[in-house]
Amino acid sequence: MHTTRLLAAATAVAATAGVLAAGPTTPAVAAPIADGIASAASHHQHQHHRPGSYVLAGDDAYPEGIARDPRGPYFYVSSLTDGRIYRGDVRSSRTSVWLPGNAADGRTTAGGMKVDAAGRLIVAGGGTGYVWVYDTRSGALLHRFATGTANPMLNDVALAANGDVYVTDSFQPTLYRITARQLRGGGGMTVPLRPFLDLRGTSIDYDDGFNLNGLVVTPDQRYLIVADYNDGALHRVDLRRRTVSAIDLGGATVHGDGLLMRGDLLYAVSNLDGDGNTVNVLRLHPSAGRATLLARVTDPRLHGPSTAAFDGRDLLVVNFQYGASDPVLPYTVVRLTIR
Repeated sequence: MHTTRLLAAATAVAATAGVLAAGPTTPAVAAPIADGIASAASHHQHQHHRPGSYVLAGDDAYPEGIARDPRGPYFYVSSLTDGRIYRGDVRSSRTSVWLPGNAADGRTTAGGMKVDAAGRLIVAGGGTGYVWVYDTRSGALLHRFATGTANPMLNDVALAANGDVYVTDSFQPTLYRITARQLRGGGGMTVPLRPFLDLRGTSIDYDDGFNLNGLVVTPDQRYLIVADYNDGALHRVDLRRRTVSAIDLGGATVHGDGLLMRGDLLYAVSNLDGDGNTVNVLRLHPSAGRATLLARVTDPRLHGPSTAAFDGRDLLVVNFQYGASDPVLPYTVVRLTIR
């Protein structure tokens, strides 16, 4: 969403530290950037007729992050409002609150999330400065990582194939990493969240507002792609050399929130590009130094989206709507198929 609205959300976080059946889906619209590249449709005529949308109870949900469990049918959605975590089954339009907001954990808000191969839900904590790790089987808190810095905004998380986790901070020029070794065991103890890379002096300029947002590890595990929401840019982080360079977008701007990648296709969810309800589709070229914007995909069911998760070939897109004076209710996650 627009930076001013996001800042209002951040201020609120710092200050406070029914379920319906899915209706028929509506065809999405792909606005092609290059001829013959992209067409899109949203439907549920495959994958055992999975619903076209999922409803999140509560008129104050403001759902921000989503994580698909790779081991089963479940997905998890975070609430920026109070840190509650919803759980849904991709086969049913119904969701429920799996973890209520928990001040005891410090989880008064929640942002980007991922579920790793071991069934751990890893949650970025925005202005709290925490990253929480929960057992998806029991809901138990396994770990809590803390930046210990002033004015953090931990925004999103990405998983590497070796089990490491990377975390962006939208307010502070730091990229964090939690190693696979640190994720072993449990006990709920609070330990430091260690910086992986100081971004000062790199191609990423930190200004007022939201800077680094979504991130994803490339399939070859060589690079991290990060979205600079403020500047409408993407950057490549070399994970071995710890260097940063801007990705050449050929003059296009991409104000990415959540990022997903499959093969050489990069999906950047945006509440600013196009009509404000957009999934940007890009082709990332070898070595990730250049990307071509193929299409800006929209759909009438998108309302201020923040991020997405893969479910098979589909995208499950979160309708965030934070800052909307008259949000479309109920809050939903919608299914898009982009071909």
